[in-house]
Amino acid sequence: MMMMNAATLSPKTALVQLKGREAQHTALLRPCLSVARKHRAHATVVAAAPKDQEVELVTTRRNVLTAGPTLLATTTFSSLVGLSMADDAQAAISGAGKKVVVLGGTGFVGSRVVEALVARGCEVVSVSKSGKPAAIAGADKVSWKAADVLNADISGILSGADSVISCIGVIGGSDAYMTEGNGDINVKAIAQAKAAGVPKFVYVSVASIVPSSVDGIALKGYFAGKRKAEAALAADYPGSAVIVAPSFIYGGDAFVVNPPRVPAGYGGFIEGLLSAGPVRGLAGVMPGPIALTLAPPVSVTNVALSVVAGALGAVPAGKVDGTDAINAAAKLA
Repeated sequence: MMMMNAATLSPKTALVQLKGREAQHTALLRPCLSVARKHRAHATVVAAAPKDQEVELVTTRRNVLTAGPTLLATTTFSSLVGLSMADDAQAAISGAGKKVVVLGGTGFVGSRVVEALVARGCEVVSVSKSGKPAAIAGADKVSWKAADVLNADISGILSGADSVISCIGVIGGSDAYMTEGNGDINVKAIAQAKAAGVPKFVYVSVASIVPSSVDGIALKGYFAGKRKAEAALAADYPGSAVIVAPSFIYGGDAFVVNPPRVPAGYGGFIEGLLSAGPVRGLAGVMPGPIALTLAPPVSVTNVALSVVAGALGAVPAGKVDGTDAINAAAKLA
């Protein structure tokens, strides 16, 4: 997952930037309207094309099939959309009888993953450094374990699990810290899960648009760690790993400075704004950093639901890359 880097910003500056994001997007779009008009004809052609052609264009442009340095057995954006359309009205999938271990289960994403798994009847084990229960519905049904995944032997916790989910990651600090906190720790978790005979591993990574836009400019250790974890998954879980890859995640009910985060209402507005056809057309012709700014964020709820869909087998192995694919996958949970 990707959030703004607070390491180089003062708390006051970071909060001002977060609260001013809507104004920044509006200011960016206003002088570019002429560019959007030039691409309106292209957008109209795509909209009028047969559905399979339209999805194929989106899939190719958004690079949904990539999984770090190695191509996994993948799921395409088109297949996810097709499934979500057919299954949109069905009840939540059942996880009854399945044991799922969530690494980082007390965090922003992890706690919501745990809550959604409990709601679907799973036997849930959360592993975090503190081991303290998260303030979620069904917390009394969760086994809360304290462990340092980087240094501890958690094979006993993983034994008998049907799926392991890693929501572990860090942002900010030195490159070495971010490489270890995103890469090394997850590489060890993946190896221990494989050794314990766990058949499926789900990992929360980062959307491909993010490193393709800013890698080499900032957060080198962050992206290096993510690539390291994805490479380990490709090696140890080539046919069963699911990678959920969001860009900017929003949620909750308050602005947060560290890590930078915007609340659900504000984030939902921005997602709707940036999902509009003219903005998408504009983003497709803009250079990397600007295209990233114009990429729709995604709600933490849908990130969690797409992770659950992956863990419970509703999403095939591969990379669920970016907001559109995540929102489609979330409907399957």
